[in-house]
Amino acid sequence: MTELVEYALAIMASTLLVTGSVVVYDSFTSYESGLQLRGAFTVVAEAANGALVNGSAASTLSLPESTIGCEGGTLYVSVGSGAISQGISAKCDFQAKVQAGTHLVSFKAASGQLDLEVT
Repeated sequence: MTELVEYALAIMASTLLVTGSVVVYDSFTSYESGLQLRGAFTVVAEAANGALVNGSAASTLSLPESTIGCEGGTLYVSVGSGAISQGISAKCDFQAKVQAGTHLVSFKAASGQLDLEVT
């Protein structure tokens, strides 16, 4: 009988350990995804604003699978289920789906229109 109780306690402890590990991992991956999104948006927004001031700007970025777009004067970057946007002082209408990896993100601005090229 004692062995049965010890076995049950060992199984319960193992189950709790595994469950706790899954919860911690899920929290970490969510946190990491948020950091990637904020980092990508910061660099993309800086390049877009640089292009509006100087006519063009480019940055090389290591991006997760994401979307960079602009519509109706609102620049946005989305990663997974998260997105960040910011109003800009130019007309725009583009959307680029980006595969994970390193990319050159180039913005050009002319006549109040902002354009994007991702290579």
